[in-house]
Amino acid sequence: MVERHNLVQAPSVESSGVFAIALDGEFDIAERAQLLGAFAEATNWPLIIVDFERTRYVDSTVLECLVALDRAAAKRNSKLILVGLRPEIRRIFEICDLQRHFDIRPQFTEVATTLRLNGSDLHRVTLVAEPIRDVGDIEAHRTEVSREF
Repeated sequence: MVERHNLVQAPSVESSGVFAIALDGEFDIAERAQLLGAFAEATNWPLIIVDFERTRYVDSTVLECLVALDRAAAKRNSKLILVGLRPEIRRIFEICDLQRHFDIRPQFTEVATTLRLNGSDLHRVTLVAEPIRDVGDIEAHRTEVSREF
């Protein structure tokens, strides 16, 4: 089942399980509120995975949100893992020297296999951000949130 809506309120702290956030598209300051909402909900879970496999672009806003997520997760003894960074996205982390700060893995499937995750352990949220052209040829963004239980 997929539920689409804005993330506004975090659930109570989960005792087990994985909160996976897939970023699909191009993420910049226009998606900051959606990122912070998803990341706030994620801090209630013991393992947080941010999946960049379908991410085409990020700016410093995403890095700022990830650092905030990492700090919040650490306060709750949660673990944050980043997966699927394309070379151009990984390069941004390297330029900012963040690749040493985060636990970065090649693919989501590697983490799932290593940790022996099954479907009942996983709560997945997908944020989709696509640039759209308006009449004035000014780039705008559409952000969509989908949740799978």
